[in-house]
Amino acid sequence: MICGAYGKPKFNPNPMRLIAVLLSLLWIQAQTLRGDLVIFSETGEPFRLYLDGEWIGDAPTTRAEVHDLTEGFHRATIQIYPAEGKVVQIRRNLTVEGGFVEYYAIRKRKNQYVVSLSNRAPRDNVEPPSPPQNPPPTAGSSTGGGGQNTTIVFNPTIQVQTGGGTQIVQQGGQGPAAPGTAQPPANLSPVGYAGPCNCNPPTGKESVLSLLSTLRQEPFEQTRAEMARAFFQRSCVLAADVREILRTFQFEDTKLDLAKFAYDYTHDLANYLTVSEVLLFSSQKEELARYIQGRAPKMHCYAQAAGLPPQPPAPPRPPRCTPCMNAASFSKALNTLRSQGSDLTRLEIARQVVTTNCPTSEQIQQLCAALSAEPHRLELAKLAYARACDPENYFVVHSALSSATSREELSQYIQSVGGR
Repeated sequence: MICGAYGKPKFNPNPMRLIAVLLSLLWIQAQTLRGDLVIFSETGEPFRLYLDGEWIGDAPTTRAEVHDLTEGFHRATIQIYPAEGKVVQIRRNLTVEGGFVEYYAIRKRKNQYVVSLSNRAPRDNVEPPSPPQNPPPTAGSSTGGGGQNTTIVFNPTIQVQTGGGTQIVQQGGQGPAAPGTAQPPANLSPVGYAGPCNCNPPTGKESVLSLLSTLRQEPFEQTRAEMARAFFQRSCVLAADVREILRTFQFEDTKLDLAKFAYDYTHDLANYLTVSEVLLFSSQKEELARYIQGRAPKMHCYAQAAGLPPQPPAPPRPPRCTPCMNAASFSKALNTLRSQGSDLTRLEIARQVVTTNCPTSEQIQQLCAALSAEPHRLELAKLAYARACDPENYFVVHSALSSATSREELSQYIQSVGGR
């Protein structure tokens, strides 16, 4: 301390101390600079977000919000679920600036999906998510009602707004496993299949080939049938394997009985209608279809995306289209369609019918059958799947397709959208 001319104390601050204080203030400010991230789909197609090593939300959505992120770059993988085709995966770094909300849009340009910055707004101008009204439940439990304004909290720094009730996963305790350490769920398909299934994992191809060799050497049909049943009971087979096994039998009644029996031991049920290709009579094919319709699958299997850890339990199936189209309206629409001379015109009318109504699977089958060109029938069958009011009966639509290739493509398409 130095006294001035008038005897008043004069401070001579230590420069190093000032620098230390300044650096401390800057460090504190850097720690408190946080921003929000909003990603939305301009195309209307749902997506899932994998950010900084965590799945954000447990279901596809068209808008995801992540709050209280540190300033800087954040690694993101976005899986887009198009209405048609396979899942599209985009990887990129997303920038978050402290004090701002970053808006990123999923767009489609020149038939390619891109993720680009759409807008930036100060956080003060954005209303934060409302805090939960009830105390947080125990870890892994949920509260709230009816799926309105869903908020999911995975850790103290990430809060996700996905729209619908209020669901809270308590912070602390057993959180999601770190990448590389998560154990795959029991219904994660090792063959990349996604859809209804009765067992998992499927039996190896070597076992199937060994059975086929044994069956071909056995002269008695009844003995072969008993061997096949015993194999099905202790195995988990693919629909294609069932089809090849049934080809070793001569009598149609035996084929039908085994086709019914093997259903309970099949992995990829969405492909099971292809088994009917080995049946000679249409009445038997219809009987098998009715049998399948009356048996609910034991579980749902999910495919794992390459390069990512196993996903959490698969998203809930989308709500079905309701109410079902009434018979009188459909009959009028079908007659109008059939009166057209051009197949392209009939296809356009069929598109309008399915996009403005909720037809039954049987009605969709009739619409497809009214078209002459196989590519048109397949296109309509894919388009109409999301609009069917009874998707569990959609297997009947396969009968409107004349080629096995088209039927297989339709089955693969239904798998790609997760089935319903």
